[in-house]
Amino acid sequence: MSAVFKKFRRYLPGLSVLVGSFIIVAGWNWYHLSKHNYHRFISISILMWVGVCISYLLFKKMYLYLVQRWRRHEFWYRDFPPFIDKIFLLSSLWFLIFFSRSERLSLLYSSFIFLLIFWRFHSYLKHHPAPGYWLRVNKAFFILGYCLFIIHALVQYSAYHYYILDSNIRFFNIVLFRALAITFLWLALFVLASFSYWRIKNRYLRYVPFMVWGFLYAAFMIFWVVNIGILYFSGLYISPVALEHMRGAGRVAFNSVSIYLTVAGSISAALLIAVLRHVLHSHHNTPPRYWYFYNTAVGAVAIVALIGLASFKNTPEHAIAKSFYNYFLGQETTVTLAPNIFKKLEKFGLQYNPNQFYVNDRSTVYHPTSTLKLLPDRFKITKPNILIVFWESFSARLSDVYNPAFTNLTPGLDTFAADAHTTIFKKYYNASTPTITGTLSQLCSFLPPTGHEEIQNERKLQSHRLLCLPEILKQHAGFKYAAYVTAVDKEFAHKDGIFTSMGVDKIFGTSELATFIPGEALSWGYSDHQMFPAVTKFMETAPQPFLMMLATVDSHPPFNLAQDEVKYHDGSQPVLNSYHTTDDAFGKFWNEFKQSPLYANTMVIVVGDHAIFPGALTKDTNAWPGHDDTKSFKTYYDQNTFLMYIPDSVLPKVVDLYSSGIDELPTLLHIFDINIPNSFEGHSLFDDRKNYPNLLGMHELGLYINQLDSTGKRVVQYNVPSEINCDAGGSTEEPVIVTTTMDLTLCDYLQFYRWKRQMFEQGRFWKH
Repeated sequence: MSAVFKKFRRYLPGLSVLVGSFIIVAGWNWYHLSKHNYHRFISISILMWVGVCISYLLFKKMYLYLVQRWRRHEFWYRDFPPFIDKIFLLSSLWFLIFFSRSERLSLLYSSFIFLLIFWRFHSYLKHHPAPGYWLRVNKAFFILGYCLFIIHALVQYSAYHYYILDSNIRFFNIVLFRALAITFLWLALFVLASFSYWRIKNRYLRYVPFMVWGFLYAAFMIFWVVNIGILYFSGLYISPVALEHMRGAGRVAFNSVSIYLTVAGSISAALLIAVLRHVLHSHHNTPPRYWYFYNTAVGAVAIVALIGLASFKNTPEHAIAKSFYNYFLGQETTVTLAPNIFKKLEKFGLQYNPNQFYVNDRSTVYHPTSTLKLLPDRFKITKPNILIVFWESFSARLSDVYNPAFTNLTPGLDTFAADAHTTIFKKYYNASTPTITGTLSQLCSFLPPTGHEEIQNERKLQSHRLLCLPEILKQHAGFKYAAYVTAVDKEFAHKDGIFTSMGVDKIFGTSELATFIPGEALSWGYSDHQMFPAVTKFMETAPQPFLMMLATVDSHPPFNLAQDEVKYHDGSQPVLNSYHTTDDAFGKFWNEFKQSPLYANTMVIVVGDHAIFPGALTKDTNAWPGHDDTKSFKTYYDQNTFLMYIPDSVLPKVVDLYSSGIDELPTLLHIFDINIPNSFEGHSLFDDRKNYPNLLGMHELGLYINQLDSTGKRVVQYNVPSEINCDAGGSTEEPVIVTTTMDLTLCDYLQFYRWKRQMFEQGRFWKH
């Protein structure tokens, strides 16, 4: 048995390398690679496993060569090498963070690994024939490193939570690797200061390198205090543009939060000063050769970590430094708009001032001289509740209310529209698509220069700082609760982060609805027949006044999702079956709603989240008498369903006015008599929307223009941004814009789209 154990111990170092390499590759690839293609995932992982093993063995051979060449004590090349294998295995345990789903647990775990490595180092160094100085140096470096790591971990977590456009984060745990990278960077700089300390003979001047290091780190912490303040209010890092427009952006950088951040920074500085005093004391009382050896080791590990993990290039520090570097060296691409494009945009109700930080500042939602009565007198003090039903892909052409070509396709909506207190809005178009950007345009009155691909797959929009309906109702109308209900997982398309940014209190997705809906989900998630009764329960128990929002799902492509489908006529048209199914669910809800107390104090808005996608309808299902708009139908934009029930409504029965999704929020605020400063791009349908009979649609797959030309004829233009050719050479990347026409062209719009994206990323549309 003893012989077997000895044989096992002989192979233990090699086993440590194999296991450690496996853990590193497993964690790293679990985060960075898609697991859907298992063969690719496994083959890449095996190759990386071999690569990490070989790299480590080469590193170990280099170490043995150097310590013998430098004639170090035999402890370092006889006794220490087996311990390196153990430290490698211990260090690999850090990568298990990638499998964690708890931020606090991950931070505690990483701290534990950090301290475990220190303890094992300290214990093993005691075996050195003269351990005293080694233990002192080891303790000093680990205290400094651990202090730096904790500070940077907290800073990186703050950046992760508040920054909205970070496309390099899939899960939170990568921020710990960013913190580690920045820690190693500062340790590497400290190593340079330490080498300089021992090179300078003057007893006073030798402390200058450490003073420089301390000064730089203090400046670094001051920078982070300001940057987190900006992040908290804007969701963006500090940038040259923010500094350039300090008069407009200063309120973002300097605010009440800055006081707390200053206190936290001061505490961190005090802690670091105490640590530095201990480290400098160790320098003073330890011979230089110990520090030389340890500095070399730490510097080498820092370089390997910074290069090997590639985490530094994804840190906020790197992104900010790059933005300033590109800005001051003129390498940053700046999109500018010609004055006549701004003039053309005014025909669409869009008025921007690029010379101020907030380019779309508006002092009011509607003209303050307006005397229209839009809400019954009994709602002057206590506002009515609001239920908004975002009907999936609900083009107006798919409803009996708008299209007489259909009979009994949407009887539930017919009953809703026939109510004496329901207003029907006509010529209402979606401003964006798909669901997430369409809803964003409606609730925040904003044409989003982003798309589903960026939000869902590239994760470029985790949240936002737009001023939106839920937050406004809470602040200015006394609303006590806001909820959003979706049939699918609430993390899909980052709805959890995006709707939370709007001020929504509760987001119900598939997991949350399972508590309230018995049985299995019958559609892409829960079906509309399952969700409407759940929403009724939520409204009956919600504190009033409330804002409840429901996104239907059964009419989502491929139009055969619902297992509890209600067929339309002979059931031969899947598209019509799906819309008839949602309508049946809504009709049952509306009949029960009319018998409940909510009917007397709750507004109900039924609106399409966006138009039905091109190609979804056939000629047999696209008939719409009196509407020769086949060109519009081939785009992602179309007239949408929009109806509004208000108890004892004083609104007209029909509002026939060209408008789009961005006008929904200003209209609701006008009805509620909420006239606040804003950056909305839409206009109230009861105020000056009538002055702008031209519409724009914006999303990643198409730019849409619907305008009256100089002759009074309505002209529709549409194209994908990448296919809009604007210069003689045929290049779409750097178009030469020729804007000699009186009307907005697609080339004008392409430049506007790029300019707006730049303003969006700079936070110049955010709320103050």
